[in-house]
Amino acid sequence: MEMNRYKTIQMWAEDLGGVFTIADLKVAFDENTEVTLYRRLGKLIDAGVLVKVKRGMYATHEASLTTISSRIEPGSYISTGTILAQKAIIGSVPARRVQAVKMGRPRTYECELGIVDHLSIHPRLYFGYVPVNGMYQAIPEKAFLDVCYFFYKGKKFSFDPASDINTQDLDFETIDSYLDRYDKRFVTFFNRIWRGS
Repeated sequence: MEMNRYKTIQMWAEDLGGVFTIADLKVAFDENTEVTLYRRLGKLIDAGVLVKVKRGMYATHEASLTTISSRIEPGSYISTGTILAQKAIIGSVPARRVQAVKMGRPRTYECELGIVDHLSIHPRLYFGYVPVNGMYQAIPEKAFLDVCYFFYKGKKFSFDPASDINTQDLDFETIDSYLDRYDKRFVTFFNRIWRGS
């Protein structure tokens, strides 16, 4: 492999968080023909410089799954166990898995670096996140509610939502204000499981 291509990848990786679309790579390599570009990409993958994330998206081995998630779906926000583990509200979650929430069809992306789950939520429940380093992340109270909601909908987690979440550090005033946006059946379920009422 030519050393200057490797240097180009390293230089662009810093600005793009190690995640590249085909359009990014076309510009980086100043390549006009897709056939030649894909041939070069094949060599970079074989050499272990890049990993194919999905069709049209590649990453370096140093890229984070949160960055990959955000590049796949810029409107998604990192949530559920990923945020709760980050904030020490639950024990650890699988290190090579990230969950994000978005509107539209749910999707799961699996590559050498790990798994990115995009869970689908109704537009009226798409709130409760903030920008962090150019990506969206749920605040802990919304990440907790997302876990509860998806658990209610039948989603399985690597932890038990009913018993493994330390709710003491969560702001229940915020949670109560958010619960006003959910349907009554979910609120009843939530109160029964997490409030014992």
